[in-house]
Parts: sequence; C-alpha cells; structure tokens
Amino acid sequence: MRMSRRVQYAALPYRVRQDGAVQIRLITSRETRRWVIPKGWPMKGLSPSKAAAREAYEEAGVLGSMSRKPVGMYSYEKRLSVRSVLCDVMVFPLKVKRKLQNWPERSQRVGFWFTIESAAFAVNEEELKLLILDFGDLMARKWEEKKKPKAKAKEAPSTLPSDVSGQPATADAETGGRTKRRAVAPVSEDQKVKSEKKKLALGIGKKEASKPDRDAQGAADVSQKAQESHDADGVSSAKTVKPKSSEKSPKAGSRSGK
Repeated sequence: MRMSRRVQYAALPYRVRQDGAVQIRLITSRETRRWVIPKGWPMKGLSPSKAAAREAYEEAGVLGSMSRKPVGMYSYEKRLSVRSVLCDVMVFPLKVKRKLQNWPERSQRVGFWFTIESAAFAVNEEELKLLILDFGDLMARKWEEKKKPKAKAKEAPSTLPSDVSGQPATADAETGGRTKRRAVAPVSEDQKVKSEKKKLALGIGKKEASKPDRDAQGAADVSQKAQESHDADGVSSAKTVKPKSSEKSPKAGSRSGK
C-alpha cells in the first residue's frame, strides 16, 4: 500500500548573540521526546508563514519576526493512531524577540537553546540536519557582510593647494584653521584650445612688433657704414698730387751753355 503524503509548516526559532553566534530553539515531541522544531498542519485563514508562527507560539512559547520565504524543506514519517503518513515540512525562519513565561503546551514539552552544530546533531532527520547547517552558513555570511567597514573617504592632500592666482592657499584663523580658497570653475577642452590660440596670437604679435625695430637698426648700421666710406673717399680725393715734370730743373751754379 502506497503511503500518502501531506504538508506541514514549521518554524525555525533562532536568535543572534552579540558576537554573531546563532542559536536554535528546539523542543521535545510529546510522544517520543525527540528534539524537533515547532510544526503543524495548515490552518484555515492563515498563510503558511503565519501558520508556522502560530505553532511556534503554541509549542515553544516564542514570538518574533517571521520570514515570509521558507529557508528549506525536509521530509519525515509521522506516526498517527492507526497509520503513518509521509510529511513534507516547509520551514520558515523565526527571529525570536520574546520568550513567554506561559504558553499552551508548556507542560507537554521542554525547550532549549542549541548552537548550530549541536542543534544539527540533536535532530534525527538527515534533511533537517543539513537545513540547519545551511541556515547557519547563511547567517554567518550575513554577519560578515555586516561587519565590513564602509569605504574610506579619500584622504585630503598634505600640502595646501594653490588658489586662482597661483599663490598657495593659507589657513584662515577665523574659519577655524580650515583652508580658504576661491571657487574655480572647471576648464573645458574648448576653453583650453582658445587659450592656447590666444597665447600663440600674442606671441606672434610681439615678434611682428619687434621686427621693424631690427630692420631700422640694420638700416642705421648700413647708413653709418656708407657715411664712413663716403668720408674716407672725400679725404682721399682732397689730396693734391703734384704732377711730375718731363724736364729736369737746372741745378744752381751750372752753366747755361758751352
């Protein structure tokens, strides 16, 4: 005869200690006194997660924040009065915020807080063991992500930046020693190109302006050299040159004839 399958909803009560360690609340079953988690049949008018929270209140006396999504599922064989049924149990994590002093099944069950490893060792169902261990790994990863420090802000430069005029900025005593600088608008690429062109145009203008001065100086030098040459020619032309006589002049005291 084929065994029928039924569905149950269970809560996995847990709490997180200050050091990040996760503990699971297990309770004993009424007949066999085995360690189990609170579970029960579907309830009319309640969603699966709310039905699991109701079982946690009635069987374990705990209240808290119930997850709407199941953390997993496991199967076990439930013994009834005349037969046994195979149950698929959907497990919802319940973060315990309050432990009650009195609850409906307090006199029928015993509850205890277990570590993740000890809780997995205490239960009999192999699938439930793996589910508890996987839940412990999930919570450990969340704790590590929570401890990660936020990204550090960029460190301020050690030297004081210069202001618009090119002079280094100084600390202002009235502003509590904070650096006081002028706000400088960002320079676009087009502005950079225009600035370079302007500088280049100013440079060419200076060169063009200085060229006539050099030409005038050169002309003056040439004029001075020409004047000096002209003066030299005038002096040489002013000198008189005595013409040479073709006849020798008679010496004094010589006879004029034979």
